[in-house]
Amino acid sequence: MPDLVVHIPAVTDGPVAVNDQEPHAWAAACEAPMVEAIGVARTIGSLADPSPDTGTRRLVWILPTTALGGSAGFVGVGAAGEGIRALAKGAAKQWGPSCTTTVLAVSPALLFAGPGPSDEGSLSAPALGGPGDVVTDVASLVDLLADPRNRFTTGGTLVADGGTWMAP
Repeated sequence: MPDLVVHIPAVTDGPVAVNDQEPHAWAAACEAPMVEAIGVARTIGSLADPSPDTGTRRLVWILPTTALGGSAGFVGVGAAGEGIRALAKGAAKQWGPSCTTTVLAVSPALLFAGPGPSDEGSLSAPALGGPGDVVTDVASLVDLLADPRNRFTTGGTLVADGGTWMAP
């Protein structure tokens, strides 16, 4: 079993207004990512008691900041994200020191292949001018979260979107 598991749930291809959301589209946007996340958590949880020589395991979920700020047309993605954040908190409390969980919330532009959520909830342009880079910005944060010395982030959400949402 690896010491670190990073899970990036699937996101929808584009926006859908809430009143136009068909049940199958809601299942794809909200229920499928939750089922994925629960499957990952169950797998990790069944292996969460490491032997003394393996140390603490880490689980990091990477979600769009849509889960924090919401976005028109992406209600299912936001609902799934909030559900996964609740899952991370509950798992952190259940697993204690044997396996820690953290959510890394990044700019939606890094996760959506099609037209993603706009920055409509932000009052200004991103403080750092853009969403960041997966290799230079996001990977270094995953590396940070993978370090067992950062176990006190368990159950928490780290926002790394270049200062777009500045959500709590």
